Amino acid sequence: MKRPLIGVSGSHMVDDHGTFAGYHRSYVNDDYIRSVNEAGGVAILVPFTEDEEAAKEIMSRVDGLVLSGGHDVYPLLYGEEPCRQIGPVWPARDHFDLLLLQEAERRGIPVMGICRGCQIINVGHGGTLYQDLSLDKDSYVKHSQNQDPATPTHTVEIEAGSRAADILGRTEWVTNTHHHQTVHKVGQGLVVTGRAKDGTVEILEGTGKNYLMGYQFHPEMMSINDDLAKAIFKDFIAAAAVERD
Repeated sequence: MKRPLIGVSGSHMVDDHGTFAGYHRSYVNDDYIRSVNEAGGVAILVPFTEDEEAAKEIMSRVDGLVLSGGHDVYPLLYGEEPCRQIGPVWPARDHFDLLLLQEAERRGIPVMGICRGCQIINVGHGGTLYQDLSLDKDSYVKHSQNQDPATPTHTVEIEAGSRAADILGRTEWVTNTHHHQTVHKVGQGLVVTGRAKDGTVEILEGTGKNYLMGYQFHPEMMSINDDLAKAIFKDFIAAAAVERD
Protein backbone atom coordinates (compact mmCIF):
# COMPACT_ATOMS: atom_id res chain seq x y z
CA MET A 1 0.00 0.00 0.00
CA LYS A 2 1.33 3.41 -0.94
CA ARG A 3 2.02 5.85 1.87
CA PRO A 4 -0.35 8.86 1.91
CA LEU A 5 1.02 12.11 0.50
CA ILE A 6 0.77 14.91 3.05
CA GLY A 7 1.01 18.57 2.10
CA VAL A 8 2.60 20.84 4.73
CA SER A 9 1.88 24.53 4.27
CA GLY A 10 5.05 26.53 3.80
CA SER A 11 6.35 29.97 4.61
CA HIS A 12 9.06 32.31 3.32
CA MET A 13 12.35 33.23 4.90
CA VAL A 14 14.66 36.01 3.73
CA ASP A 15 18.45 35.57 3.95
CA ASP A 16 19.82 38.33 6.16
CA HIS A 17 23.53 37.90 5.42
CA GLY A 18 26.04 36.36 3.02
CA THR A 19 26.12 36.14 -0.75
CA PHE A 20 22.34 35.85 -1.07
CA ALA A 21 21.25 38.47 1.48
CA GLY A 22 17.68 39.52 0.72
CA TYR A 23 16.98 36.29 -1.16
CA HIS A 24 13.57 34.70 -0.49
CA ARG A 25 13.38 30.98 0.28
CA SER A 26 10.38 28.68 0.67
CA TYR A 27 10.64 26.58 3.82
CA VAL A 28 8.97 24.71 6.64
CA ASN A 29 10.60 23.55 9.88
CA ASP A 30 12.02 20.05 9.50
CA ASP A 31 10.12 18.77 12.55
CA TYR A 32 6.91 18.76 10.48
CA ILE A 33 8.52 16.72 7.71
CA ARG A 34 10.16 14.29 10.15
CA SER A 35 6.95 13.77 12.15
CA VAL A 36 4.84 13.05 9.07
CA ASN A 37 7.40 10.67 7.58
CA GLU A 38 8.00 8.81 10.84
CA ALA A 39 4.23 8.32 11.23
CA GLY A 40 4.02 6.60 7.84
CA GLY A 41 3.20 9.46 5.51
CA VAL A 42 5.22 11.17 2.81
CA ALA A 43 5.55 14.89 3.53
CA ILE A 44 5.82 17.47 0.78
CA LEU A 45 6.14 21.22 1.14
CA VAL A 46 3.23 23.23 -0.22
CA PRO A 47 5.19 26.40 -0.94
CA PHE A 48 3.57 29.79 -0.40
CA THR A 49 2.33 31.24 -3.66
CA GLU A 50 -0.13 33.87 -4.78
CA ASP A 51 -0.95 31.68 -7.79
CA GLU A 52 -4.25 30.22 -6.58
CA GLU A 53 -4.52 27.76 -9.43
CA ALA A 54 -1.09 26.34 -8.60
CA ALA A 55 -2.07 25.97 -4.94
CA LYS A 56 -5.32 24.24 -5.90
CA GLU A 57 -3.45 21.89 -8.23
CA ILE A 58 -1.15 20.78 -5.42
CA MET A 59 -4.15 20.28 -3.13
CA SER A 60 -5.81 18.08 -5.74
CA ARG A 61 -2.94 15.60 -5.38
CA VAL A 62 -2.38 15.30 -1.63
CA ASP A 63 -4.15 12.96 0.79
CA GLY A 64 -3.94 15.20 3.84
CA LEU A 65 -2.98 18.72 4.91
CA VAL A 66 -0.90 20.01 7.81
CA LEU A 67 -1.29 23.74 8.42
CA SER A 68 1.98 24.82 10.00
CA GLY A 69 2.92 27.63 12.39
CA GLY A 70 4.20 31.11 11.67
CA HIS A 71 3.06 34.73 11.64
CA ASP A 72 0.19 36.20 13.66
CA VAL A 73 -3.14 36.01 11.85
CA TYR A 74 -4.30 39.35 10.36
CA PRO A 75 -6.97 40.66 12.77
CA LEU A 76 -9.08 42.33 10.09
CA LEU A 77 -9.89 38.81 8.86
CA TYR A 78 -12.02 38.34 11.96
CA GLY A 79 -13.31 41.90 12.23
CA GLU A 80 -10.86 43.43 14.71
CA GLU A 81 -8.34 46.26 14.54
CA PRO A 82 -4.75 45.28 15.44
CA CYS A 83 -3.83 45.77 19.09
CA ARG A 84 -0.49 47.12 20.30
CA GLN A 85 0.71 43.67 21.38
CA ILE A 86 0.34 41.99 17.99
CA GLY A 87 3.40 40.56 16.25
CA PRO A 88 4.29 40.49 12.53
CA VAL A 89 1.40 39.67 10.18
CA TRP A 90 1.37 38.46 6.57
CA PRO A 91 -2.12 38.76 5.05
CA ALA A 92 -1.08 37.07 1.81
CA ARG A 93 -0.09 33.91 3.69
CA ASP A 94 -3.37 34.02 5.62
CA HIS A 95 -5.18 34.00 2.27
CA PHE A 96 -2.97 31.13 1.07
CA ASP A 97 -3.55 28.99 4.16
CA LEU A 98 -7.28 29.66 4.13
CA LEU A 99 -7.38 28.59 0.48
CA LEU A 100 -5.58 25.34 1.34
CA LEU A 101 -8.04 24.72 4.18
CA GLN A 102 -11.00 25.41 1.92
CA GLU A 103 -9.70 23.03 -0.76
CA ALA A 104 -8.96 20.29 1.77
CA GLU A 105 -12.42 20.54 3.28
CA ARG A 106 -14.04 20.64 -0.14
CA ARG A 107 -12.24 17.40 -1.03
CA GLY A 108 -12.90 15.84 2.37
CA ILE A 109 -9.26 15.05 3.14
CA PRO A 110 -7.90 15.11 6.72
CA VAL A 111 -6.60 18.41 8.09
CA MET A 112 -4.35 19.00 11.09
CA GLY A 113 -3.51 22.56 12.18
CA ILE A 114 -0.62 23.31 14.53
CA CYS A 115 -0.24 26.59 16.48
CA ARG A 116 -1.01 29.23 13.82
CA GLY A 117 -2.61 26.40 11.83
CA CYS A 118 -5.08 25.82 14.66
CA GLN A 119 -5.88 29.53 14.65
CA ILE A 120 -6.34 29.51 10.86
CA ILE A 121 -8.87 26.67 11.21
CA ASN A 122 -10.78 28.69 13.80
CA VAL A 123 -10.76 31.92 11.76
CA GLY A 124 -11.64 29.97 8.60
CA HIS A 125 -14.75 28.74 10.41
CA GLY A 126 -15.83 32.24 11.47
CA GLY A 127 -14.12 32.33 14.87
CA THR A 128 -11.93 35.01 16.46
CA LEU A 129 -8.63 35.12 18.33
CA TYR A 130 -7.14 36.80 21.35
CA GLN A 131 -4.52 38.92 19.59
CA ASP A 132 -2.38 38.55 22.71
CA LEU A 133 -2.94 36.42 25.79
CA SER A 134 -2.63 39.54 27.97
CA LEU A 135 -6.10 40.42 26.65
CA ASP A 136 -7.57 37.24 28.16
CA LYS A 137 -8.30 38.17 31.77
CA ASP A 138 -8.28 34.51 32.83
CA SER A 139 -4.90 33.61 31.37
CA TYR A 140 -2.05 33.13 33.85
CA VAL A 141 -0.03 30.21 32.44
CA LYS A 142 3.23 30.99 30.59
CA HIS A 143 2.46 30.02 27.01
CA SER A 144 5.74 31.05 25.40
CA GLN A 145 8.40 28.84 26.94
CA ASN A 146 12.13 29.53 26.90
CA GLN A 147 13.22 25.89 27.23
CA ASP A 148 14.12 23.39 24.54
CA PRO A 149 11.22 23.33 22.03
CA ALA A 150 10.38 19.68 22.77
CA THR A 151 10.19 20.14 26.53
CA PRO A 152 6.65 19.81 27.98
CA THR A 153 5.89 22.72 30.32
CA HIS A 154 2.15 22.99 31.05
CA THR A 155 -0.87 20.76 31.54
CA VAL A 156 -3.66 20.27 29.01
CA GLU A 157 -6.99 18.92 30.26
CA ILE A 158 -8.74 16.87 27.56
CA GLU A 159 -12.44 16.11 27.23
CA ALA A 160 -13.29 12.49 27.90
CA GLY A 161 -14.79 10.80 24.85
CA SER A 162 -13.15 13.22 22.40
CA ARG A 163 -10.98 12.09 19.52
CA ALA A 164 -8.00 13.70 21.24
CA ALA A 165 -8.63 11.62 24.37
CA ASP A 166 -8.90 8.49 22.23
CA ILE A 167 -5.63 9.30 20.44
CA LEU A 168 -3.72 9.97 23.64
CA GLY A 169 -5.46 7.42 25.84
CA ARG A 170 -5.83 9.94 28.66
CA THR A 171 -7.62 13.12 29.71
CA GLU A 172 -4.58 15.04 30.95
CA TRP A 173 -1.20 15.63 29.32
CA VAL A 174 1.75 17.97 29.72
CA THR A 175 2.72 19.71 26.46
CA ASN A 176 5.15 22.28 25.17
CA THR A 177 3.91 25.80 24.37
CA HIS A 178 5.13 28.51 21.98
CA HIS A 179 2.44 31.12 21.31
CA HIS A 180 1.00 34.45 22.41
CA GLN A 181 -2.30 34.28 20.49
CA THR A 182 -5.10 31.77 20.91
CA VAL A 183 -8.73 30.99 20.12
CA HIS A 184 -11.31 33.41 21.57
CA LYS A 185 -14.73 32.88 19.96
CA VAL A 186 -14.90 29.31 18.64
CA GLY A 187 -15.80 28.96 14.96
CA GLN A 188 -18.79 27.10 13.56
CA GLY A 189 -18.45 23.34 13.25
CA LEU A 190 -15.68 23.25 15.86
CA VAL A 191 -15.58 22.18 19.48
CA VAL A 192 -12.93 22.73 22.15
CA THR A 193 -11.67 19.39 23.53
CA GLY A 194 -8.50 20.52 25.28
CA ARG A 195 -7.66 23.49 27.51
CA ALA A 196 -4.75 24.63 29.64
CA LYS A 197 -5.41 25.06 33.37
CA ASP A 198 -6.11 28.76 32.75
CA GLY A 199 -8.80 27.94 30.16
CA THR A 200 -6.66 28.71 27.11
CA VAL A 201 -7.83 26.64 24.13
CA GLU A 202 -5.26 23.97 23.28
CA ILE A 203 -7.21 21.49 21.10
CA LEU A 204 -10.02 22.01 18.58
CA GLU A 205 -11.93 19.27 16.78
CA GLY A 206 -14.29 19.45 13.84
CA THR A 207 -17.84 18.28 14.48
CA GLY A 208 -18.45 17.19 10.88
CA LYS A 209 -17.54 13.95 9.13
CA ASN A 210 -14.22 15.30 7.85
CA TYR A 211 -11.09 14.72 9.97
CA LEU A 212 -10.24 18.15 11.40
CA MET A 213 -7.91 18.61 14.38
CA GLY A 214 -6.25 21.78 15.67
CA TYR A 215 -3.45 21.80 18.26
CA GLN A 216 -2.30 25.07 19.79
CA PHE A 217 0.89 23.40 21.07
CA HIS A 218 3.59 21.79 18.91
CA PRO A 219 3.40 17.97 18.73
CA GLU A 220 5.83 18.01 15.78
CA MET A 221 8.55 19.30 18.13
CA MET A 222 7.65 16.88 20.92
CA SER A 223 7.49 13.81 18.68
CA ILE A 224 11.28 13.57 18.66
CA ASN A 225 11.07 11.90 22.08
CA ASP A 226 7.39 11.65 23.10
CA ASP A 227 5.22 8.68 22.12
CA LEU A 228 1.96 10.57 22.67
CA ALA A 229 3.04 13.30 20.26
CA LYS A 230 3.92 10.55 17.79
CA ALA A 231 0.41 9.11 18.30
CA ILE A 232 -1.11 12.41 17.15
CA PHE A 233 0.65 12.09 13.81
CA LYS A 234 -0.03 8.37 13.48
CA ASP A 235 -3.76 9.00 13.91
CA PHE A 236 -3.70 11.73 11.27
CA ILE A 237 -1.71 9.60 8.81
CA ALA A 238 -4.04 6.65 9.37
CA ALA A 239 -7.00 8.88 8.44
CA ALA A 240 -5.18 10.10 5.33
CA ALA A 241 -4.40 6.51 4.32
CA VAL A 242 -8.12 5.68 4.49
CA GLU A 243 -8.92 8.64 2.26
CA ARG A 244 -6.24 7.54 -0.21
CA ASP A 245 -7.72 4.05 -0.46
